[in-house]
Amino acid sequence: MGSASLIVALKLWNDIQEEYAISRTTTEGYRAYLLALSGFQAGLSAIQTIPEEFLFQTGLALNPPDIEVGEDCKPKCYIRYSIQPEDGKLNLNYLVRKIDDKPDETYRNIFLRLFTIFKIPLDNVDTLIDWIDQNENQEGNGAEKNYYESLIPPLKIKNYYLFSLPEVLFIKGFTPDMIYYSRAPEGWEERQKELAFLTEEEKNLITKDDWILANHITAYVPSDADSMKININAARYHVLMSLSDSMTQRAVLEIFKLRNQEGGYIKDLRMLENLPSLQVQTPSGVTLYEELVGKGGSFTGMLKTEGEIYRITGIGTIIPSNGNMNQAVIRKVWALYDKRLRKILFYQED
Repeated sequence: MGSASLIVALKLWNDIQEEYAISRTTTEGYRAYLLALSGFQAGLSAIQTIPEEFLFQTGLALNPPDIEVGEDCKPKCYIRYSIQPEDGKLNLNYLVRKIDDKPDETYRNIFLRLFTIFKIPLDNVDTLIDWIDQNENQEGNGAEKNYYESLIPPLKIKNYYLFSLPEVLFIKGFTPDMIYYSRAPEGWEERQKELAFLTEEEKNLITKDDWILANHITAYVPSDADSMKININAARYHVLMSLSDSMTQRAVLEIFKLRNQEGGYIKDLRMLENLPSLQVQTPSGVTLYEELVGKGGSFTGMLKTEGEIYRITGIGTIIPSNGNMNQAVIRKVWALYDKRLRKILFYQED
């Protein structure tokens, strides 16, 4: 009887422990969610009230610090928020013109250049166009309704704009490693460490994060007033390299140097006019500067200085008293916000 009682007691104890753990996780999860929501609201308030130039120059737009909540939140609670300009990335939805449902050849060529850099099959540009456009005309080696219906299980083609980047994984030819994992050439990081003769600016021209495609592309439904231009103050190296066949590494370096000299924020595109590498003549008979700012050329007027679309993220973290980060409870709230229209385009809680 004693043994049986012990076994029953141990089982009840284990059950209670499991219920306690579940209850604690649920409770802490809700607290972490409230912290994340507070961070999100702080970020939203900042983008609505603080001048954009100040956000860049102080680092709040790109790399804000964690904020530890006061003693009322135990054991340890942190709030983090970020305000990241999303239009420094290439919007996949720009591949299809809103006005006539036809492929946008400017952006097709931009994405062909980008996918070449990341060693992604170029046919994937066609599958993106077919997924987004509202017709059943297959682009090149793309995929339309009949392909997706033949899958097991079958899948319904969207024939509309992507609402968020993860939707890309439903599209023929795309895999998670293409989007979310490093595509750096083999041995790239080791070679970087050996280049001791480079300046710090040259070393930081391309970082590890620059080899992750998700840091260069985005997906949100463009408005009728969307300029489709790239925010030069937020664009990464590979985005700028994709804008023109005439773009060079030296030209991007000069743009980044100018951006750094201006405290992280270029106020006017005319500041680019005297950069030596932007004086090169393009096949269209204009300088690279003229092509980029909109004074001629096949791919013209692709840059802007003011952000319109921002990703606002709030993250709440509760760390247990033992300090074990593996047991930390983390929640995230994020949205895409159109600053010009003062409107949330997409909202998600994780």
